[in-house]
Amino acid sequence: MTSDAADSRFTPLVWLSEFETGHPDIDDAHRQLLADINALSHLLARRPEWSQVLGKSRQLRDRCFKHFEEEEEVLENTSYDKLATHRKEHLMVKRQLDEILVQISKAKIPSRVEVEAVLLLRSILVNHFFRYDILYKVHLLRERGIN
Repeated sequence: MTSDAADSRFTPLVWLSEFETGHPDIDDAHRQLLADINALSHLLARRPEWSQVLGKSRQLRDRCFKHFEEEEEVLENTSYDKLATHRKEHLMVKRQLDEILVQISKAKIPSRVEVEAVLLLRSILVNHFFRYDILYKVHLLRERGIN
């Protein structure tokens, strides 16, 4: 693998206004999580001590879990009709993130498998934000009187 190919896996993700859901708190949390994802990718590209990657991965997971709780509260308070489905998606993501953390925590010296697992954290969260969270955008905009 060339260094250019390796570096492309760590390219920072850019927040675009199209990703906004219409709720300032949720959008701020998404921006922060995207910044956390980028920080983890940047850290991984530098090949630091594995304990630093583990710490940053745990921090990302924990912030994500807290965000899920807050997001579900907003959606419940605004009577989002697909909340049950969204909660199920959150549970699936939580399980996936926990499984990855268990896997990468076992490594004393990381192999390519563990590095790819950390990159999978990024993919899972980006997929969730831009595939599932965007689904309630219209709902939240209507709640705020924006069509």
